Amino acid sequence: MPGLGHKSYIQFGPAESPYGTFRTPTQKLEIISWSVNPVVGTIPDGSLHSAVSRRALYQGGRLVKGTFLVRLNYEGLLELLRASWGSGSSVVVETGVRDHTFVEASALGGYSFEVCMGDIPTSKVQRFVGCKVSGLTIRGTAGTGNDAMLQAEFSIVGKTYTTDETPTAALSFPALLPVLFHQAVTTDDGTTDTPADNRLRSFEVSLENPLAEDRFYLGSLDIDEPLRTDFLAARWRFTQEFRTKTALDAAKAFTVGSPLLLFRHPTLIGAASYREFELSSGQANLIECSAPVDGYGILIMTTVWEAFYYATDLSALLCRVRNTEAALS
Repeated sequence: MPGLGHKSYIQFGPAESPYGTFRTPTQKLEIISWSVNPVVGTIPDGSLHSAVSRRALYQGGRLVKGTFLVRLNYEGLLELLRASWGSGSSVVVETGVRDHTFVEASALGGYSFEVCMGDIPTSKVQRFVGCKVSGLTIRGTAGTGNDAMLQAEFSIVGKTYTTDETPTAALSFPALLPVLFHQAVTTDDGTTDTPADNRLRSFEVSLENPLAEDRFYLGSLDIDEPLRTDFLAARWRFTQEFRTKTALDAAKAFTVGSPLLLFRHPTLIGAASYREFELSSGQANLIECSAPVDGYGILIMTTVWEAFYYATDLSALLCRVRNTEAALS
């Protein structure tokens, strides 16, 4: 029986301690896709001999790398968000309700994943260890179809993996609470336009953590811990109806803006609280702006903002989640 995609899922827990040591999962999560694969290094033998093909090929340094995609859910993603930003904190809003805030940190934790890949082998999982989030992209599109449910794509660089492992038992999926496009209550595109002139069709917010993938050393086939090698990059991309010239003027003037998206679930979770998901950048510059006339219909404008460090938030990009989950340990 071949592997079947609908049987797949992932399990994970808090950051490893020390790095690269398997950490027993505490959470289980549905996935849309998983494509984290071995990167197999090779050492070609350059010796000349009587044949025209190489004499031999030897094993070189190895790591794991790739992406996985999940539904953006109001609950169940806190640890993955901390893995992406590096730092997370929590405050009580009211009884049973917390705000979890994630900001940039100098160090990123390493994480272990148990991955059921189509139930191959049967009732077993693969274990990936020493995984760090090198990038996160959150995107959504107004309307219908898969993209109308917001999605989060995580990029991973990791140390190694093992196969044929018994999965950690008795873990449950979080409640089905997807973030949907029409739950947006604040859509600030970074300009001074009013909500009436701000008709966003789609968005993409990306966080990039450049990590060293070449930390090989004598005596080990596996890479050492991937550490930061450059500044992180936080960018916003909006597509929207072309209604005003505000963005064109902001691009010319290199105006500083503060893009923000806030989504709110309609169900009360306390006396006066709702589940929320928020992304914000206190300072960003408009670095791309286009509003081409390419046909008869409504003109669509695309803008790209690049965020930089905002002292008030202690981060170029801030993420806040309000829900009923306990504070991360």
